[in-house]
This record gives sequence, structure tokens and C-alpha cells, in this order.
Amino acid sequence: MSAGAPDEPPARTTSPGPTDDELVAACRDGDVRAFAGLLARHETSVLRVLRLLGIPSADREDLGQDVFLRAFRYLGSYRPGRSFAGWLYRITLNVSHDWQRQQATRRSGEVPWSPEAERSVDPGPGPDARSDHQDLRNRLEAALGCLSERERAVFVLCEIEALSTLEVARALGITRITVRRHLGLARRRLQSVLAAENAPGAARSIDRSSVRAGSN
Repeated sequence: MSAGAPDEPPARTTSPGPTDDELVAACRDGDVRAFAGLLARHETSVLRVLRLLGIPSADREDLGQDVFLRAFRYLGSYRPGRSFAGWLYRITLNVSHDWQRQQATRRSGEVPWSPEAERSVDPGPGPDARSDHQDLRNRLEAALGCLSERERAVFVLCEIEALSTLEVARALGITRITVRRHLGLARRRLQSVLAAENAPGAARSIDRSSVRAGSN
């Protein structure tokens, strides 16, 4: 596994155009186009996180819309100078948690969603066309199901989205020590599962770019 994100937010590549905080300020002043800019900038990441948290494709778009509706509604609670992405991920985690809780009340006998079940409906390219990166991504996403909801959230935000432990702690409302503890547990569980599947390369490290590829 990779060493994880540092304690403080890393320097991020400056995006062309206004910053997130500038767009938020414009949105608070009534510029609807500014919020559209925030949506365009972060929608792919939100959908990817929902995917990695176990949300099936049939529900992802609707939940993604819910994330941004909540973000628009509570934009006044965002504190400029902090990570807007981290704040948005906290909303994403809440939306995912609400969905997971609703699914827990479904009638018995219904087949639960899983990465394997979704691929059986929409298998995508055949084995000969599937790249090693895609195979690693599929193995990792299936293995994420062995984690608790909190471990999964910490692993996704730290290892895949490259947030710092401070940003993840803020997003989840926990301490950095707790973030590190959950991250360590998640890494060990994933290593065990992937190694048992004879995927030693996957167990040693995670290729973030391969997992981040695609959001739907």
C-alpha cells in the first residue's frame, strides 16, 4: 500500500479559472453560474467516491444530484480557506450513509448489490480486452466490501482521493489519530483479501490512477 496522505493538506495543482472559494463567494452573491462551475469541477470526483463506497450505477446519478442539492442548500456553512472538496466529500459520505441505511430496511430475499453482480449485468469488455489496470480496479472495488463503512470511507478518501488525514478527519468529524487507525485496519484487511485471491501485486500497492479512472 502507499504511505498515505500527509497530516497537512498537500499542495494542489491550481485549476484554470477562479478558485473554489471564489466560486463559492460568487454563488453566495447570487451567481447561479458559479455553482454550475463548482458542479462541473467536482461532479466526476463525487460520482467516483459514490462508486467506491458501493453505490450501484442505477442510483449513482440521483445520489450525486442529492449531494449537490445539499451542498447548495448548506453552502453558507462552508468555511472559506478550508478544502471545499473535503467539505463536499463529507456531504457525499452522509448521502451514501443515508442510502445504505435505507437499503438495510429492504425486504428480505432481495439479492444485494455487489461489484460482481453489476458486472454480470453489464460486463463491459471481454477478458482479452480488459487491461491489467481494469482487473486491479475490479479486484480492489470488490475487496472494499470487506471493510466497515467508516474504514471504507477513510480508505477511499485517503488512498484514492489523496486527501490528507486532516482533511479526512474534518470530513468525518473524527480525530486524525482515528483516521490513521481506520486506515491501518483497512489496509491490512484489503491486503489479506487481495493476497487470498492470488493478487500479490494488488496487495502490495494501489495504483491510484487505475482506480480513479472512470466515475460511472
